[in-house]
Amino acid sequence: MPNTRTVSIEQFRGPTFETSANLSRIKGIHFPEPSQMRSRRVVSRSNARSTGKYPSWKMGRMMHWESIHELNAFRLLDCDPNVTSYCEQPCQIVYVLDGVERLHYPDIIVTTTAGKQLWEVKLRSNASEPEVLARTAFLSRALPRWGYEYQTVFDEDLAKQPRLSNANLLLRLGKRAVNDCEWEGVRRTLAEQGELLWSEATSDNYGAKGREILLSLVLRGILTIDMDSPISSATEFVPKNGSF
Repeated sequence: MPNTRTVSIEQFRGPTFETSANLSRIKGIHFPEPSQMRSRRVVSRSNARSTGKYPSWKMGRMMHWESIHELNAFRLLDCDPNVTSYCEQPCQIVYVLDGVERLHYPDIIVTTTAGKQLWEVKLRSNASEPEVLARTAFLSRALPRWGYEYQTVFDEDLAKQPRLSNANLLLRLGKRAVNDCEWEGVRRTLAEQGELLWSEATSDNYGAKGREILLSLVLRGILTIDMDSPISSATEFVPKNGSF
C-alpha cells in the first residue's frame, strides 16, 4: 500500500527530461489522506458506465472498479503470490509534458516482491492514441527515478483464458487457510507418492477437502501450477523451493 501522504511539489522536485519542444518533468505525486483511501471517486450513483465493488481476499476490503478489465486485474492480482498488496486509484501524478502541465490518475498501484508498479488498464484499441502514447513513453522514462515502474496493461491480456478461469477457481475454493493437520497430510502424500495431482484431489484421495487444500496452498504461494493451462485431472501441483 502506498504512503498515505502528499509528496509536496515544493519539498521534492523530481528529475527532469529535456524534450525537443520544452522541459518535461514530473512535478509531484500526491497520495490521498488515510480517510479518503482513493485519489478520486470510482463508484457513484451518477456514473454513466458500469462500476462495482470486488471483495479482495488479499487486501481484506472492497476494491472499487470502473471497468470489467479492472475487475479482472483485481482477480489476477489476488492470485499472484508475488504481489504483496495493491490499491485502486492510488495517486495523482502532476507532470509537465512539452511545456503543458497535466494530471494523471493511474488505475492501480501494485507492490510486488521486486518493487512497486503503477498500472494503467487500457483497451488495446485506445492505447495507440497520440496523447496516450506520449504520456506512456514519458512516464515509463520518468517514474523509475521516483521508485515506480509504469505499465500499460491491456484488456485482452487480463481476460486471457484459461488464466482468468483458473484464478476464479482459486478464489472460489482456495480462500480458507490450511490447518496444521491438513498441511502435514499434504507433506506426507508428497513424500510417499512424489507428486500431487488434481485427479487425486477430486477423487477425495487427499481427503474430503483435498481440492480446497491444494488450491489454498497455490493461492498462498506454497504450491504452484501452470496458470496458462486449464486445471484438469492431469494438473500437477508443484512445491515452491523450500516449501516442504
